[in-house]
Amino acid sequence: MDLALSRRLLAAAAALLVLASLASRSGAEVITLTEETFSDKIKEKDTIWFVQFCVPWCKHCKNLGTLWEDLGKVMEGADEIEIGQVDCGVSKPVCSKVDIHSYPTFKVFYEGEEVAKYKGPRNVESLKNFVLDEAEKAGEANLQDN
Repeated sequence: MDLALSRRLLAAAAALLVLASLASRSGAEVITLTEETFSDKIKEKDTIWFVQFCVPWCKHCKNLGTLWEDLGKVMEGADEIEIGQVDCGVSKPVCSKVDIHSYPTFKVFYEGEEVAKYKGPRNVESLKNFVLDEAEKAGEANLQDN
């Protein structure tokens, strides 16, 4: 193998590593919640958690494609709103505790309490508007309590 070909292959391999690294970060806006982290996270003060509950084998969950990750990206930087997901195949006790019986299920939690269940259209804009409305309601309720 000549030196020029070796350099091109090395450059191509480096480019693939960079792309793989970027791809693995692309869903970082969605936080995976587990049996160990769920309760503490949803109790965070003044933070709305919009959580998707799914299982890997569910065709309806698979049909969502990148919807939840896309929502996470759109909501990144939104004050006091977190987008989370729970794999009910791995974290069954969490899903039992919050009464999950079908997949996917989308719920909003505020300071440890379930405040809403989403049943609307499955597109980023509708999900975004829903969680923003719920955040506004929580903020208003918080002001009335103080």
